[in-house]
Amino acid sequence: MRQIDQLDRAADQLLADLNEDYGYLVRKSDRLSDQLTHQLECWKTDVRKTLSKEYPFGESEQKLEAWTRLIEQDDIQQDPFQAAFKDFFKFCKKVKYPENREFWQQQLNHQAADKNDAFTIVGRLLQQEWQKRLDKAKSEWELEKISVLRHRIFNNFKDILAAIERVRPLFDTLGLDLGIFFDQSKGKLSEQDFKEFQRWANYLAEDEGVQSLCSLLGRVRQIQQSEKLERVKAVQAFEVNVPDINSKEEIVGIRLGRDLEHVLPSEKALLSDPDTSLLFDLKYVESRLMCFDMQGMQAQKVHAEIELEQQVTEQEKQGPIVICVDTSGSMQGMPETIAKAVTLFMANKARSEQRPCYLINFSTRISTLDLNCEWAIKNVIDFLKMSFSGGTDVAPALNQSLKVMQKDEYHNADLLVISDFIMGGLPSSVLKEIEKLRVNGNRFYSLVVGEAFMSNRLKSLFDQEWIYDPQHSSIHELVGFQQRLSQEIEVLPV
Repeated sequence: MRQIDQLDRAADQLLADLNEDYGYLVRKSDRLSDQLTHQLECWKTDVRKTLSKEYPFGESEQKLEAWTRLIEQDDIQQDPFQAAFKDFFKFCKKVKYPENREFWQQQLNHQAADKNDAFTIVGRLLQQEWQKRLDKAKSEWELEKISVLRHRIFNNFKDILAAIERVRPLFDTLGLDLGIFFDQSKGKLSEQDFKEFQRWANYLAEDEGVQSLCSLLGRVRQIQQSEKLERVKAVQAFEVNVPDINSKEEIVGIRLGRDLEHVLPSEKALLSDPDTSLLFDLKYVESRLMCFDMQGMQAQKVHAEIELEQQVTEQEKQGPIVICVDTSGSMQGMPETIAKAVTLFMANKARSEQRPCYLINFSTRISTLDLNCEWAIKNVIDFLKMSFSGGTDVAPALNQSLKVMQKDEYHNADLLVISDFIMGGLPSSVLKEIEKLRVNGNRFYSLVVGEAFMSNRLKSLFDQEWIYDPQHSSIHELVGFQQRLSQEIEVLPV
């Protein structure tokens, strides 16, 4: 219990110190606050394991337990006393506590004449003093160890929060959540990782053309609508007639009772003769006179649940996304940086919107990263730091994309290919498979980076194509698409 209290106090103090310097950052992001709380809980778990693993007084604790069991036997000889004193003095030397050898020897000699009771009293006194010193040494060791570990994790958190503070203006500009940097479950971000992120994010923050492109890419799915028949449950009111026992409108039968106004004439005839009138009186007392059973009907509204079929128009949610990033030799320099910046932005937006995201890094071969499950920003940064150089062949990347888009979690996914498209054509089998998926609702987009294009530019492949000129920070075909987007949004039902 003491260890738990010390850990909780250390964690509370750690949180208070961090809030004093970076509380404004923590309050700015719920995800950052949750991550900080989670990391502190993980730290406490790790500290408990460390304290248990490195505990230095295990041997002394076992010897004390053995001595405690021995003194309960009330028949202690002098030899066990000498062994216990030896273990006690060894412990005191280890923790640098005064041994007081003369005091304990005097106690032992003074009580030697009266062995049993005296030895038991001295034995209990030794056990109590040993336990007290062990508890004190354990508490001091734990406090010191927790302090060292707390200082280490504090510096770690402080470094991360300081790095987050440096990129905070970029996050504000791009609308990203600060909490993505604090998740260390899949590795700790290095200073170089922060620099790489900052380099890519600067392109997003400083280039309005790229920001517009990212915004439009995120809204493509939002404007699509679909109509479907949907079975819905509804409550409908009906008017029904139900019996009303308080209403006496009509005869519905015969019953036994004592209701004189409804007594049958045959029963009333009993009163005409003095002899049978006694029978009438008896049947009246016993409520056994035959009477007309009268009741009425009353209209009452009742509600019942029914199923109806109705046609509804729904706006599709943003679905999964597959991003293919060209890192071939022709993309080196600014084009590759822009491609990775857009990929970084789209991956983090997908995470914030809980959209499955699949990344493919390609030149003549590919490397993949599935972001469908829980992931950390370090995964994406490590992935984007890779560059293949060499030639360009989009076919392997598209083949992998088509396989991924046939999985349930990537059904109806969008594909975005970012490249300079200095490459050859595609096999007809790939084009046929793309057309098949397009019919099923998948959409294919491309971002051409640079001014050099292949002659046909695979126009038949993509539903929409953007051409980004990094020299002038302009996006061709962006205006026309934006106009169509605005027109479609205007006709959406409110």
